[in-house]
Amino acid sequence: MAKPIYAGIYPSQKRGRFKRVFITVLLLQIVVVAGILFYVKRDKSKDTETKPDKTEQQSITETADSGTIAEQDDAAGLISTISTSESRAVVQRAKTAFQAGNLLSAKRDLETLIETTPDADAIELLGEINMKLLLAASMDLPGMQRYTIKSGDSLSRISGKFNTTVDLLMKMNNLSSDLIHPNQNLFVFDGNFTIRVSKTYNYLDLLSNGKLFKRYAVGTGKMGKTPSVQFTIYDKIKDPIWTRPSDGKKIEFGDPENVLGTRWMALRSEEHPELTGFGIHGTWENDSIGKQSSLGCIRMLNEQVEELFSLVERKTVVEITD
Repeated sequence: MAKPIYAGIYPSQKRGRFKRVFITVLLLQIVVVAGILFYVKRDKSKDTETKPDKTEQQSITETADSGTIAEQDDAAGLISTISTSESRAVVQRAKTAFQAGNLLSAKRDLETLIETTPDADAIELLGEINMKLLLAASMDLPGMQRYTIKSGDSLSRISGKFNTTVDLLMKMNNLSSDLIHPNQNLFVFDGNFTIRVSKTYNYLDLLSNGKLFKRYAVGTGKMGKTPSVQFTIYDKIKDPIWTRPSDGKKIEFGDPENVLGTRWMALRSEEHPELTGFGIHGTWENDSIGKQSSLGCIRMLNEQVEELFSLVERKTVVEITD
């Protein structure tokens, strides 16, 4: 009788099949792990490209005073002040030129510097130089010109013609009164002044033909009470009376409760006629300058608001930005 054919699996065959299964599973695990590691590495690579390194950020912060790093508000075109070793060298050179009487050389150096590096000391010195050139009626100052008085002229009429003020005409020409005569020569300055106020940095920039002429520290409104709109100056008052908003009481100039200081320049907006009661004024509270400290108006030191008052006329544009 023939032996039956064995159709099962021999022990040696079992061991071979187990070995093949084990190797297959191991290879699959290796492939999976390799895939995970590749994905994680690729993900980290993306993070490195899009996120600044924290160590690098810290390094920039620590060395900011030796570089040209500034924070800029693109909407307003305003740049916070910075200082670098290079800018300090330019400022020192400008100070030396200024002390030697070379005002124009100092002015040019400072204006060139400020275009790229708005150094606070450079801005302050530039304002001082511009005021000296203005009050000295320097013909090197853009906008300065000579005018021969005609019959029927008055300082008020001349100031209107050249977009300046009677105060400035008298100071530049060393006049003790407003009495003038035909054929008399006067220096007049048509600087096309405009004003720009930053609520973020609490400063007021006086611009002449669009270029920085002088910067003043100011106080602006608490809790955003100063609106970011374009105003014009429509009235100017010396020794102003203050009408207290809470009860409508009129408080005379010189009264300790009068918060307006020595000058008041009333503001009006054509686009927002509902905005009333805003203005640029002085203050007796010097420590409120450089802060958001007012009820909505622009505060200045009394001596500085008096200077600004003498420079700008009615209808001067005042742009307030965040």
